[in-house]
Amino acid sequence: GYFGQAEAPEAFWGPRAVVVDGSGRVIVSDTGNKRIVIFNDQGGYIAEFGGTGMQPGEFNEPTGLAIGPDGTLYVADAWNQRIQSFTPTDDGSFTPLKSWDIVGWYGQSLDNKPYLTVSPEGHVFASDPEGARILEFTAEGEFIRYWGDFGSDSTGFNLPIGLSFDAQGDLWVADSGNNRL
Repeated sequence: GYFGQAEAPEAFWGPRAVVVDGSGRVIVSDTGNKRIVIFNDQGGYIAEFGGTGMQPGEFNEPTGLAIGPDGTLYVADAWNQRIQSFTPTDDGSFTPLKSWDIVGWYGQSLDNKPYLTVSPEGHVFASDPEGARILEFTAEGEFIRYWGDFGSDSTGFNLPIGLSFDAQGDLWVADSGNNRL
């Protein structure tokens, strides 16, 4: 890729996340261009969707991506303060499924870029960097819980961003402000 304003599939403006789904498709959140771009495992362009807006399938700062066990794509639509979910289609793209609001993600700073991951059980986890917490939802968007608060002790976070589950099902958090995992 190169810096650009979506004049070509590989013209990105602030790509934030990359996931690979069960079909080997490489999915990129092109944050500045307000779109999601999909490539095959050889880098060939398949499709893209998005654009600026608040309607289903539109974005205002898409950042984090995650793939659920059933192939559902989850997108952190940061400045619209919501998570959107998408179902894979036969043509290699995705169609909007549902969305849910996030009580958080208030700031529009370069540091406040939330990321997502999905647990082995299918729960969606989201970082809330400036809120110094982690949020947990069902795959349908029902809020389960949050944890964390600003701090540097074992229960605190300072700009938590990246999230990932390991093979044992433990959640790892990149606590960027505290320089630790």
